[in-house]
Amino acid sequence: MRSWIVQLFLLIAVASGPALAADPDMTREIVAHAERMCLAEALYFEAGEEGEEGMRAVAEVIFRRHDEGYGRSICRVVYQGEFKKVCQFSFACDGARRRPRGSVLWKQAWRLAGEFIAGRKAVMEKNTTQGATYFHAVTVSPGWEKKGLVRTVQIGNHVFYRDRLPTDPPYVEPPAPAQ
Repeated sequence: MRSWIVQLFLLIAVASGPALAADPDMTREIVAHAERMCLAEALYFEAGEEGEEGMRAVAEVIFRRHDEGYGRSICRVVYQGEFKKVCQFSFACDGARRRPRGSVLWKQAWRLAGEFIAGRKAVMEKNTTQGATYFHAVTVSPGWEKKGLVRTVQIGNHVFYRDRLPTDPPYVEPPAPAQ
């Protein structure tokens, strides 16, 4: 959860000490802004080129992971595993994170993050990813997608997966290519 903006907000909170304790609305506002920032960063770096539909799908996965206990906050879901270099969201681990400020795509991600958080229930009810808690770009094959997961849908350049349910058929390893 080492997003620079989250660190900045935490620094402000610590420096403000008693002032924040006396104003819980300010504390909520800082936390809400940090959560929006984390979601916007994930939308921008994971699906910035995918348009609103792709960003909505990524937001849905983040919200579902939050609901299922992958982290106590949106920021913890987005940056889960950052120090272990085992992240669901590659931008959080690959060291290539840049500061997106000012671009048209960043402005869209920031706007949509606010809309998605405010309308979280509607985002989840749409269920465009069909219950997915994982995804990857079509250009990679991470290996984990075969182990206990069910492919649900492809949206843009991302393939989405959910955990296998007892009612799903068992996974069968495809045969190795003939040599």
